[in-house]
Amino acid sequence: MKQRIALAFLTTTLLTTPVFAAEETIGETAQKNLDIIIYNNDRALVKDTRQVPVKQGANELAFSNISGQIIPASVLLKGNGIKFLENNFNYDVLSYESLLQKSVGETVTVEYMNPKTGKTEVNEAELLAINGITPILKINGKIDSSYPGRVLFNKIPGNLRAKPTLVMTVSSDKAAQQNLTLSYLTRGLSWDANYVAQMNPDNQTMTLNGWVSLTNNSGTDYKNANLQVVAGDVNLVPEYIARPRMMMKANMAMDGTLMESAAGMAQENIADYHLYTLPRKTDILSNQTKQVSLLSADKVGIQKTYTFDNQLQPYNEIKQVKPRIEISFMNTKNNNLGIPLPRGVIRMYQSDKQGQMIFIGEDRINHTGNLEKVRLNMGTAFDISANAKQTKKEQIADNITEKTYEITLKNGTTSDVKVNIVENFSGTWKILSETQTSTKPTANQAKWIISVPAEGEAKLTYTVQEKLPMPKGRLVGVVR
Repeated sequence: MKQRIALAFLTTTLLTTPVFAAEETIGETAQKNLDIIIYNNDRALVKDTRQVPVKQGANELAFSNISGQIIPASVLLKGNGIKFLENNFNYDVLSYESLLQKSVGETVTVEYMNPKTGKTEVNEAELLAINGITPILKINGKIDSSYPGRVLFNKIPGNLRAKPTLVMTVSSDKAAQQNLTLSYLTRGLSWDANYVAQMNPDNQTMTLNGWVSLTNNSGTDYKNANLQVVAGDVNLVPEYIARPRMMMKANMAMDGTLMESAAGMAQENIADYHLYTLPRKTDILSNQTKQVSLLSADKVGIQKTYTFDNQLQPYNEIKQVKPRIEISFMNTKNNNLGIPLPRGVIRMYQSDKQGQMIFIGEDRINHTGNLEKVRLNMGTAFDISANAKQTKKEQIADNITEKTYEITLKNGTTSDVKVNIVENFSGTWKILSETQTSTKPTANQAKWIISVPAEGEAKLTYTVQEKLPMPKGRLVGVVR
């Protein structure tokens, strides 16, 4: 019985519909064109063109079915001979809770089915207050805080709307049927890039597919829209004003994910950003994530390396240190790419002997332009390891030391591999001796590339001298 009562309270019957005097409602059926440009940082530009009958002089136009997370200060209306006068965003939309809140102090109808008689009892009641979504009612002179039935509202309060509505007061220099374009910025629409990379059997090339994932938490459906996305970080002014309650509620769980496979999105430069255009119209429904194809490239050359990054300078000795696996590739036309790659996650796969796809790691890339190199951290290697020990340490002076390290690399795979050893040093330093030739990638780094045979091992021994700055105020010697 309690469950049936709870469900009954969620049923709302409306006996009348609201009337907004002197308003011209412009619904989605009047829509002639819809353009949406989505940015990386929870912002989108909506350009909504609708056919509107305007009269000469003042007009009050109610644009319904707009974003529930619109930024009202960003609104722009364009039309021939149209002047903007006033703008009101009505975000307090129709819901059981809002009806209760707006009807406090009003007379409502309450309905209850008596389980003993099977008859429905109907009474008039005064809605005194609400506790959450539980109404506190005055019925026949008595206060009831747990009425076991449902509330029927006699009217919709005039300041509630079925959908988020933008009411604009404009003036027109003539009466006409014309297309007005409403432009505004909104939150709740976002996108990011996701990539799937499949390593080819040669282990030297891969197939790369990119997807744009669109998420709509704005509380509004956008149908038959021209879609563009902008890659790049547009500067935004921090906000200090709290969002309305309804806007916060729009961020709910997605009800589905749609994937659309098609030709990649067309790309062009705009200002210092990159604009991608979907070559067809699409629907972006509320509380939905949709994926559309961004790019597809085959035979992208890759390089696989194993790297020990500042791990092999022990105070005494360390064993079985594992290297980082790095997959890198050049974003160039010669490498079958050469297009801007938006920020996102690349997931790598490789086939086993039966041809089944195996996930081998993922990494996030930043916005990557043409001619740049992409480096992906895929995890740590299982069959490759290093043992390192410090074999000598000599204090040449108070601030000068010489250290000798011996590093043994082991390769348990059936293929020859190349291993990078990168070490950082402090102060002024130099390599005094080494069994393999090093390079100097940065001012404080030395790098060795060591070839390790299949199911074998290789050794590196080097001596480094480090000279640290003397502490200020310290006397090195005394002159007599």
